[in-house]
Amino acid sequence: MFEIFKELGYQKRKCETCGSDFWSINERSTCGDAPCDEYEFIGDPPTDNSYNLYEIQKTFTEFFENRNHTYTTRYPVLAKRWRDDVFLVGASIYDFQPWVTSGLMEPPANPLTIAQPAIRLNDVDNVGRTGRHMTCFTMGAHHAFNSPEREIYWDNETIKLCHDFIESIGIAGEEITFIESWWEGGGNAGPCLEVCVRGVELATLVFMQYKILPNGEKEEIPLRTVDTGYGLERFAWISQGTPTAYDACFAPVVDKLKEITSVNVNETILAENAQIAGMMDIETFADIRVLRKTVAEKLNITVEELLRSAEPMEAIYIIADHTRCLAFMISDGIIPSNVKEGYLARLVLRRTIRFMKELKIEESLAEIMKIQLEFLTKFYPEIKDSYNHIMNIINIEEKRYFKTIEKGEKIVKRTIKNLKKQNTNEMPLETLMNLYDAHGMPPETVKEIAINNNFTVNIPDNFFTLIADSHTEETHAEKEILDISYPETELLFYDNFNRVEAKSKLIGVEEIKDNLYLIFDKTVFYPEGGGQPSDLGKVFITDDNNNTIDISISHTEKVDGVVLHQVFIDEGNNDYLKLNKTYLDNFVGKTVIGIIDWDRRIALARNHTATHLIIAASKEVLGSHIWQAGAQKGLNHSRLDLSHYKRISQEELDEIEKIANGYVMDNLKVDTTFMSRTEAEKTYGLNLYQGGIVPGSIIRVVKVCNIDIADGDMSNIVSNNTNNTIAINNNTNNNNTNNTTNNTSNNTSNNNSYIDVQACAGTHVLNTGDIGLIKLNKTERVQDGVERLDFSAGMAAIESMERNDSYLRESSSILKVNNEQLPKTCDRFFSEWKSYKNEIQKLQKEIANLKASNIENDIIEIKGLKVLTQALDGDIKEIQKIATDFTDNKKVDVIVIGNKSGNIVAAVSQIAIDNGIKANDLIKQLAPILGGGGGGRPNLAQGAGPKEDKIQEALDLAIKLIEN
Repeated sequence: MFEIFKELGYQKRKCETCGSDFWSINERSTCGDAPCDEYEFIGDPPTDNSYNLYEIQKTFTEFFENRNHTYTTRYPVLAKRWRDDVFLVGASIYDFQPWVTSGLMEPPANPLTIAQPAIRLNDVDNVGRTGRHMTCFTMGAHHAFNSPEREIYWDNETIKLCHDFIESIGIAGEEITFIESWWEGGGNAGPCLEVCVRGVELATLVFMQYKILPNGEKEEIPLRTVDTGYGLERFAWISQGTPTAYDACFAPVVDKLKEITSVNVNETILAENAQIAGMMDIETFADIRVLRKTVAEKLNITVEELLRSAEPMEAIYIIADHTRCLAFMISDGIIPSNVKEGYLARLVLRRTIRFMKELKIEESLAEIMKIQLEFLTKFYPEIKDSYNHIMNIINIEEKRYFKTIEKGEKIVKRTIKNLKKQNTNEMPLETLMNLYDAHGMPPETVKEIAINNNFTVNIPDNFFTLIADSHTEETHAEKEILDISYPETELLFYDNFNRVEAKSKLIGVEEIKDNLYLIFDKTVFYPEGGGQPSDLGKVFITDDNNNTIDISISHTEKVDGVVLHQVFIDEGNNDYLKLNKTYLDNFVGKTVIGIIDWDRRIALARNHTATHLIIAASKEVLGSHIWQAGAQKGLNHSRLDLSHYKRISQEELDEIEKIANGYVMDNLKVDTTFMSRTEAEKTYGLNLYQGGIVPGSIIRVVKVCNIDIADGDMSNIVSNNTNNTIAINNNTNNNNTNNTTNNTSNNTSNNNSYIDVQACAGTHVLNTGDIGLIKLNKTERVQDGVERLDFSAGMAAIESMERNDSYLRESSSILKVNNEQLPKTCDRFFSEWKSYKNEIQKLQKEIANLKASNIENDIIEIKGLKVLTQALDGDIKEIQKIATDFTDNKKVDVIVIGNKSGNIVAAVSQIAIDNGIKANDLIKQLAPILGGGGGGRPNLAQGAGPKEDKIQEALDLAIKLIEN
């Protein structure tokens, strides 16, 4: 292995410091990576030329294009667009998992090169402080996917390409070391080489060739992948020799931020900091503390002097890094929220505001974001297309942040108060994290509030890393595995949408959790999936005596390609008592006739197609960032969840409804066809997965055609191919260096041929006109960043409109006006009602004051406490107000009031509480006399019971309790 090294003049050596095996041309004793070797490039770059980030990115991809690699446009940083196990892209190989690396899909090109922005928040607290850590970085890569049928290239060619690229930018081969290592991740593994120059690791070459089995053993995989990663920010840094990577990569943004803040830069400190940081394995903020101390000692200054000089510049680096990260996140479809990937975006956004506050930046976050976008959009035009969308979100999120701080102050004070009651002197980490998680309160703000309330809060130095780690990966509940050993069921409903009846063969009967299931070789029943309920209907079987048995099917579902038809057992019907597994097993092998409930089928199909039209209309009204976050189709109404950063207004809702119904009236063709995943993604991009990730190498594509081609040839509307597990040859002949693939575009060359296109297995009408009508009933926010549309389609939409009309007619009839006058009349009645209500409340207050003044003479003194008990007319609110007025105004120490409805209220002063008299204790003993119960707080409590005639008895007991 690695024979190429000898051809290039490298020899294998062992590092005397870390013990790693490495290859180098020079006779050196250390491996070339920190901490075995110091950074030797700061102030002394090894390259011929100086490159900024985008120059080195262009140089990198052109180098590999000239060596028969096809340039592939970057993928969105939101990995959930094509996979459901992680939120964000952490490396370029994420783009090709799991479909390409598992062999279910051809790569977009082979070999290929890419410059992929990647986001990692596992060390977010170190960003800006070490000189090299970033939340968002660009991973340059060249990938080759080697199948048994075709070897593209493997280890030696990979090493040669890497070596030649580094030499092509002016770094001599004598500078390069290749350290042997081992890589594992995502269930795969293989040997790897870490490529270093002058103390900094520039690239990693992974040869992915094993699968890690559950028992820990390795198994060779048929598709061996060359997985390389080049840190292009580090290449820019080493070529410039700047004090930090931030200066090399964000220079225009950093310079403007320095201008705004008037921060003075001490390059000596920054360079020394990065130099020593390079010698350390910075994992936690404890490491940062050691770094601070070491740098201060080296410069012969105190740590305090170091911080005064370094922290303002570190904050500028953090803001430059974080705004870049946000630009990619929001442009690629992430909506800041309190869950999942949205949570991570909000974390980065609010950290940015925090460091702006530390620098006393008066400009808004939106103004700072403009600086970043002005720089970034020169190199990423797709971000420029999202400019307004990004700025809208930034503005809204900044306002939300300050509202959160305002509301959260009360929550923090209440939390501190409760902790003090528990004799806790310091806020637990779990509580501090929960205040951020649940209420959005930054730990620094919590600490400020705590100091003002004489309470201790210690913030872990890696606080945000802990937060990010707890929200990084998608988690899924483990599904119960059923052992269903039958051939895949042929799905007849794809052959002919209008088909309601079909003959098939009963091939098995299964009893699972007390439910009976029939399994046929083929079926006309649609199994539940994709948010669409299953078909219902009946199955008819003829026995040996020519008797026909009809069996109702109450549910169908698909498990590993096998459709299970649940038998409906009606215990009130004697004919169904014989429906058990033993009896039904007698019919295995016989022909059956299945008939579905057509009214249910067409209703669900109308709703499903309507869902696609509403998504398309929502994109037109709200913006291209709209993405389906969930859906459930129903008979009377359906729901569609959309990712959106603010509430949908009624005007927007009306416009969406109008456009969606326009698509219905245009009677557009609905084209359904089966395609290989590779072909589908190349043709339509990742927008295919609006409805969620679908498995398999063959996927069903549902396209609502544009009116301009609706009358064209639609002969491929339906395909008979239902096999979702067809293996695809991974070979590709596309090595054309001038060809640029794009798997990420929302708009392909076909973008004018369709209104909406999705990978979808559900049933759909053949033409949008078959829907009849779409009615958007309401919208609501189900969680931060997700809006839910409730809608009806077809007959259900008509019924919804009829209900609304009946509400209108009934309301008009009650108010004795016609429909046109109803709004004005309602407004008048409401205004009058508010006026009367205020007048009533005013009168009630006056009455309460009169009653209170009349009972003041009944105050008595018991053991130095002023006590009042009284039975009064009035509702619970009135007597409660009288009671609290007496204690608040210090007229009495204990007051107990009852009314004729069986309510009783007790209020006590702090003096009474200090003497052992509590309102809630009183009520717990008085309320049972009324035949009821009650409770409350020590200063105020209330109770009630049906024995209103016992009020005076309860009041008398109150006096005795106070006396005792």
